[in-house]
Amino acid sequence: MPTPEDEELMARISNLSSKINRHKARHTTPSYPTATYSRHAPYPTRGYPRGGGYRPQPTYRNKTLVLNGQSQPSTPNGTSDSSGAPSPGPSWITKTDRHLQLINSSVYEKESQTRNSAIEETQRQKQLTRDSREKARLVSHAAKVGRQITHAASSAPSTTSSYEIVVEGIRFFVSKGGDKLVKAPGDINPPSATPKTTHIGGVKFYRTRNGNLVRHGVIKAKQMAGGIKKVDEQCKTFSWNGSCPKGANCRYQHDATKVAICRNWLLKGECANGDNCDLYHELTEERTPLCLHFAKGKCNKPDCSFVHADHAGSDPVCRAFGFCGYCANGAKCPDRHVFECPDFSNNGTCHIKGCKRRHIERASMLRKRQRGSSEEMEDLTSDDDDLAADSDDYDSEEVEEFIGKGDADDVSFIDQNDFIGF
Repeated sequence: MPTPEDEELMARISNLSSKINRHKARHTTPSYPTATYSRHAPYPTRGYPRGGGYRPQPTYRNKTLVLNGQSQPSTPNGTSDSSGAPSPGPSWITKTDRHLQLINSSVYEKESQTRNSAIEETQRQKQLTRDSREKARLVSHAAKVGRQITHAASSAPSTTSSYEIVVEGIRFFVSKGGDKLVKAPGDINPPSATPKTTHIGGVKFYRTRNGNLVRHGVIKAKQMAGGIKKVDEQCKTFSWNGSCPKGANCRYQHDATKVAICRNWLLKGECANGDNCDLYHELTEERTPLCLHFAKGKCNKPDCSFVHADHAGSDPVCRAFGFCGYCANGAKCPDRHVFECPDFSNNGTCHIKGCKRRHIERASMLRKRQRGSSEEMEDLTSDDDDLAADSDDYDSEEVEEFIGKGDADDVSFIDQNDFIGF
């Protein structure tokens, strides 16, 4: 027996179908074109196409109709129901999925939530399958090329095994079942000696700030979970170029008010991008370089676009201005604001791969380098060697919070008395 809701739905469909048929009858009246004949041509030049007479245009059903349910359908006898105030009926949504469907809005919302949950669960299962496959591949590779270290567990009589592999001369222990490679205790290599990215057994790893290696799947899962830990430091790529390819996944700050000045606009007074340029088109002390002629006492332009500040040629280059093109100190900065590589200008060497800043060699710097190489260095170690190679390495603590603590359990056997070295 049909329910009142089904009867109401059938009445709506019948009413809608009659309106559509009347609309088609009014607008699809055939108009036959007149055929024109030429006096010299044996056949008509215009007329009906081959295969028959006039063909009406096809009607397309790719439109979506949404009924809000505010209007109530009239009763079959044409009289309105005066038994009480009309209650708002359910809303309906049409959906084109292989067939034209009319779905209740509440049912459609539940189905959408269920579908989204199923998609998320499928993605999670795929990620787990991919992670287990990469871990198995790494352990298999470590078993072939590395060496196995068996040690007694501290809290259980059973024994556990770990593998040691060597990556570019650095010893690592397989930790977290293959999620992480931890440097062997007592290793004297600085964190910068660890390769930034490397493939081990077909699995990609990234370097952390401590010089360890983390599997690519862990980093990707952390980014998808929205667990990126922001750093209170301006992004060099965004500040220098006005954009960053990492977008919201970048760990550093993207402040549109702290971008560099447009170099074309500064030198030529015009920019092809105009107002759409991502860089600044305004002269400010924070982003405008020093006037080189003023430093030599030879600037005669009253409307010089560059900053006039007293600086000696021996003053170091400002790192913030050199890498970001912006320095909050402005003209009061004790360092020079020039478009040069700060590392190369101040130290004579640059270790940034693919550095796009200007590398200018000066005789004074070359003489200092020659004097330094001829003298014996009392301290052969440098504090800079203990730092991470690049600021965009992944934070070790941040990764540990995601994959869980417990490195001490994986490598604690090295400090035990019953550990036997090979």
